[in-house]
Amino acid sequence: MKEITLIVTFLVATLFAIAQTTPEIRSTEAFRTELKPKIDANLSEIDWEKAKPTSGTTTIRPVYGNPATFDCDIRVIYDNTAIYVGATMFDTAPDSIPTELRQRDQIGNADWFGIFLSPYQDGINGMSFIVTSAGVQFDARYSTFGEDENWDAVWESAVQITEKGWVVEMRIPYSALRFPKKDVQNWDVNFGRLIQRFGEQSFWSPINPQQDGFLNQFGQMKGIKNIESPIRLSATPFLVGYAQNSLDKDGETTSTWGQSFNAGMDVKYGINDAFTLDMTLIPDFGEARSDNQVLNLSPFEQRFDENRQFFTEGVELFNKGGFFYSRRIGGRTLNSHLAQDELQDGEEIIANPQQAQLLNASKVSGRTTSGLGIGVFNAIEARSFATLENAEGIKRDVQTHPLTNYSVVALDQNLKNNSFATLINTNVTRFGDDYDANVTGAVFELRNKENSYSISGDGALSQKYFADSDTELGHAVSISAGKTNGDWQWRVGYNEESDTYDINDLGFLFNNNEQSFWGNLRYNRYEPIGPFNSMGVGMYVQHERLYNPNKAAETGVNFWWWGQTKNLWRWNVFTYFTPNESIDFFGPRTEGLFYRHPRFMNTGFWMASDRRKPFSFQLNGGIRTVDEKERHNLWENVDLNYRMSDQFSVGLESYHEWEMKDVDFAAFDNDSPIYGQRDVYTFINTLRWRYTMNVNMGLTFRLRHYWSRVKYHQFYDLGEDGNVTTNTSYNGNLDTSFDAFTIDCIYRWRFAPGSDIFFIWKNSIFDQENSFAQANYFNHVGNLFGKSQTNSFSLKVIYFLDYLDVVKK
Repeated sequence: MKEITLIVTFLVATLFAIAQTTPEIRSTEAFRTELKPKIDANLSEIDWEKAKPTSGTTTIRPVYGNPATFDCDIRVIYDNTAIYVGATMFDTAPDSIPTELRQRDQIGNADWFGIFLSPYQDGINGMSFIVTSAGVQFDARYSTFGEDENWDAVWESAVQITEKGWVVEMRIPYSALRFPKKDVQNWDVNFGRLIQRFGEQSFWSPINPQQDGFLNQFGQMKGIKNIESPIRLSATPFLVGYAQNSLDKDGETTSTWGQSFNAGMDVKYGINDAFTLDMTLIPDFGEARSDNQVLNLSPFEQRFDENRQFFTEGVELFNKGGFFYSRRIGGRTLNSHLAQDELQDGEEIIANPQQAQLLNASKVSGRTTSGLGIGVFNAIEARSFATLENAEGIKRDVQTHPLTNYSVVALDQNLKNNSFATLINTNVTRFGDDYDANVTGAVFELRNKENSYSISGDGALSQKYFADSDTELGHAVSISAGKTNGDWQWRVGYNEESDTYDINDLGFLFNNNEQSFWGNLRYNRYEPIGPFNSMGVGMYVQHERLYNPNKAAETGVNFWWWGQTKNLWRWNVFTYFTPNESIDFFGPRTEGLFYRHPRFMNTGFWMASDRRKPFSFQLNGGIRTVDEKERHNLWENVDLNYRMSDQFSVGLESYHEWEMKDVDFAAFDNDSPIYGQRDVYTFINTLRWRYTMNVNMGLTFRLRHYWSRVKYHQFYDLGEDGNVTTNTSYNGNLDTSFDAFTIDCIYRWRFAPGSDIFFIWKNSIFDQENSFAQANYFNHVGNLFGKSQTNSFSLKVIYFLDYLDVVKK
């Protein structure tokens, strides 16, 4: 703890050392209207003329600090129900304005204009409403986690291209906003614009890329008076039908069909001006993208992305500190393995659900006028049962997953200078004899007045409560500080996790029992130099140790360089190396043992061409060299995109990795870890295409094939000193080949505001062979469709009902 005390003392002493001049804050005014404008992008109503115009934007890219190439005219009016934004983006070549059609929340090759709002003026929380020159809507929320594109609001917009440029008109109802209960509203605001053909993005209130933060650099909007948050009550009922075909090609080919129907509802209710209740009842997430399955050879759990909208929208408050991993909810059942343990003589398992059934989930979140954010999340999973049957046909059910309640409570207080302090508690209660779990954590970040220095940290206590009254406690703590703006920036930090710290009942942690010291230094230049518009260099140094016992694990050094050329190509090169051997305490999967990994170096690059062109690509690759003969890794990834028209585009991403003569954990032999020298080949190919009929209708197709092949050359025993010696007696056949093939084809039609019809086709093939005949990838693909597969077809109708619209009718 002495090291932590010294670090904290140093960081606090240097935190507020340097002050900077505060830039002038821009302001504009909103005009009250009594006439509800028609949203048609004509701006013909007289009140648009009465509104005070504002103009002038400053570039953030490709070069920071210049006046935008073309000016704009921006006006804001409001009434008792909504704010309205009318903007004219002047352009001397209107016929050159790109207008690629995309589905909602996708920009594509198009210009855009947007308004960015932070009604609580805390510099941390806000939202944006953006419209492209093709009329596509994009909205997002902002928090300490950055931009959340999964947040969706219901609002109106229209665009038209004119002889002067293009015009956008928006109506943003107060039901889509959160603002303090005051007679006079002063909101932080910004307006942004992208001129795609110049790669030029600019903001009305300049955004300095060398200053930490986005919302804290906004201007102000004044003049909004005597408005009230309306009754915010909406329901989104849905009806979905499924038809599923299972084609079993193991032995005699059989084809079976099944069907099911489901209905449920999502509900949003504004408890008051600031707080909102979101509920999903009997949810269905059939439109969520298939998971990217892989062959996991590591000692750690694979982490999957969250693709379910209810768990991605408006959860930034619960995600602070990283204690909440929503895929735990409605995920794999806790005790599915117990069905095998319960088998009696002559019995077999005829049904064993692997996914827990989510009954409902709800969340309440909002922020008071004093800046206190409050969030409460709760979800309930049903019990799961496996069905066993004996030779006489007698069936019985065995519980494999208990009735489970998940909850998260978060308190987040805004502080001065865009600082915050957060307290979070997660709890998992399982009914029956299974253990319960609880985690309590605190997160903070403190900034000086100029937002040039910050100190941040977190701490957590994990608890597990077992049926025999035993309790397991664990802790984690981290702290860091640094300079957060200017050409030169730096940060140093320390973190530790005890060997009993465990948040994985409702969070995600690859491994505990570690501590690390780290620091980084970087220099970024956002002014032209030679052929580059901007560039930067940096380095990162870390030293990792085991927490218990306190032993060194790995020291690593990372260098990088990045740059953007004047023709908008982007480049990055990097290297990471360990100056001495690393000690792997987790690979052996056995307490007290470790593996001595030789010194290694990773060297790689990344490049991307100009995305404005019809054809663009990204390419990255690298090599890992190990201080051991013939042992190395190679990888490359290429992502090709071709825009055939404003409506149709295709893409192909191909990833290849070759691990040659790698040495790692292979298996257990009489409870002793066996290491193996192996070659691992991994190919991932993803084909995607998109056809967008109009701003409300589109068809997307995504095909992904993952193939990994493992071939072992020899096996080793792992000694107590961490070295391996040849094992000539182990004869296990661990060669394997794993396929994961998925297709997601989704037709979406937004037939009314907030209302959608989805038609979805999903295909999946998962296959693993312990011995493989096809070493050639292309021959292997030819045999892929001879495997068992599943096809799912679904039709889902979602209808948005707003209380205010229903009352009017």
